Amino acid sequence: MTGKPRALVLRAPGINCDREMAQACSLVGFDTKLVHINQLLKQPESLLDYHFLALPGGFSYGDDLGAGTLLAKNLTIHLGEQLRRFVAEGRLVLGVCNGFQVLVRSGLLPGRLASDGEGGVAHSTLTENEAAQFECRWVTLAFQPSNCIFTQGLEQPIELPVAHGEGQFVYNGELSELHTSGQIPLVYATATGRVGDAVAYPANPNGSMDNIAGICNTQGNVFGLMPHPERFVAALQHPQRRSQSGDFGDGLLIFKNAYECALKLASGESTPQPVRSFKATASVQAAPSREQAPHTYADSGVDVKAGEQAVRLMKKAVQATHGPQVLEGLGAFAGAYSLQDERKLQQPALVASTDGVGTKTLIASQAKRFDTIGYDIVNHSVNDLLMMGARPLFFMDYIAVNKLDPVQVARIVQGVADACKEAGCALLGGETAEMPDVYQPGAFDLAGTIVGIVEQNELVNGSTISPGDVILGLPSNGLHTNGYSLVRRLFEQTSLDTVYPELGEPLADALLRPHRSYLREVQQLRSYLADRGRFIKGMAHITGGGFQGNIARILPPGIQAEIESGSWQVPPLFDLLARLSSLPQEELYRTFNMGIGMVVVLAPKSALEARSLLPELVQIGTIREGQGGVLIR
Repeated sequence: MTGKPRALVLRAPGINCDREMAQACSLVGFDTKLVHINQLLKQPESLLDYHFLALPGGFSYGDDLGAGTLLAKNLTIHLGEQLRRFVAEGRLVLGVCNGFQVLVRSGLLPGRLASDGEGGVAHSTLTENEAAQFECRWVTLAFQPSNCIFTQGLEQPIELPVAHGEGQFVYNGELSELHTSGQIPLVYATATGRVGDAVAYPANPNGSMDNIAGICNTQGNVFGLMPHPERFVAALQHPQRRSQSGDFGDGLLIFKNAYECALKLASGESTPQPVRSFKATASVQAAPSREQAPHTYADSGVDVKAGEQAVRLMKKAVQATHGPQVLEGLGAFAGAYSLQDERKLQQPALVASTDGVGTKTLIASQAKRFDTIGYDIVNHSVNDLLMMGARPLFFMDYIAVNKLDPVQVARIVQGVADACKEAGCALLGGETAEMPDVYQPGAFDLAGTIVGIVEQNELVNGSTISPGDVILGLPSNGLHTNGYSLVRRLFEQTSLDTVYPELGEPLADALLRPHRSYLREVQQLRSYLADRGRFIKGMAHITGGGFQGNIARILPPGIQAEIESGSWQVPPLFDLLARLSSLPQEELYRTFNMGIGMVVVLAPKSALEARSLLPELVQIGTIREGQGGVLIR
């Protein structure tokens, strides 16, 4: 399926919120169809033409007519096979109010379908409200860390209307199981948005256990909730005309997340759920005296259970990067990678590099965006390998935090895994360390080690660079991962939502754009030149130290590089930084990449051929005899 995401809003006897649900889906961009259950039963396979299945609320008080039970039976008996495939492929299912009840009775929540021969009896149900009366009011809801795709990135409390008679969530197992597995994304809260141990009526209008207003499956793509997001899609629907989303109602946030995920499905992207080996690392503290009461690991600030949950959340993302070469990965004490496929190499050499993202992580924390920072560390590391002529084999990451938020860590690792997959590189292992006395609250560190391979006689080290050679540059797409300590100081009094005229986008977007990978371009260029008996003489990744600090690393003795700063268009972001910092040109080019992320040194003829292959290559300088170093003109 490709193209615009498609939503199916199911109609059935007793349902009365189908048109509001369809309107909400259409508002966020879905191609939405209202389909009656009888029509769907005639063509069960047509369910798989959609990316999103919505089960609206309705029925009568307490479902006296049994319409919800009948719908659940129809789904499990006549559409069970299609539903299992629908969910397994990562497509989205949303059930609201009585639609939530249908998901529970069909076995989709909190787990697998009851008709699959393994589930059998449902572990939860929705029963009549504790007050045993029909409730119609506005409630405050708070989000909790979870696997739920519909609530990802939502942190501020929202308001939604409730209108139901049966809505008290009851579970016959241990609720801690649902918390640990990240299945409780939405709870009733007080009017201030605080999540208490017991939220009393009417803030919790149902009397639901643990104030639960919604649950999801472990995969996060099936979500059921009692309040009605489809009835609050515009601010004017609120009695006080208020919303945290401007003109849009809070409920639309849930549908927007669904649309963004469905868009990936429609474009053919997989949406694996966020895990890997976790070892909690405690900060070093003085041993307690004999008179002191014993302390647990959790008392010291290290939550092993949270670490175990983080492992569960990121497992699929990590395993998606593994090929047959990975002999041992997730869960082992160390990773093992087979080199059997590399036997064709005559003189193979392993190339390794270790680096970190640096203080860009602080910008990510401030903006509460953790989905792209993983790309930064992987792409930076891949580029460093490329400079030696190597290709990546496997990557290992290290995340250290003050307090472990399993969902946040899973989102970081998801980005690492996605970047590894794009680079054809296995995410072989990693470490997540919780160190409350080392890092400030909200802070985290991200580093990684990459290992690649190359024929020894194909190593690129700059030794053949000579006067007359041409320096070409490949554009960067932003700051990449350097200069952020200065950038943070320049913008410390500025909101990340600020849109500078020269940028035309929020500051957060400009500062958090992921580090570009040059893997495809370098592989194309090397292959193209090799077919013509030519080769790359030297490459430099413009990272910390800028032009001077990185190009100088590949220059032989008696050689210098002359860079013509006016030979390319410096992106507006760097002009803005130059204006705000008042730094001289030399210091700017020593701190930032100034719009050039990678430098290639070629013989003049090779340079002409390279530019015909990669038009974005820009000639930015030449190699001269000299005393070494890099001159910026």
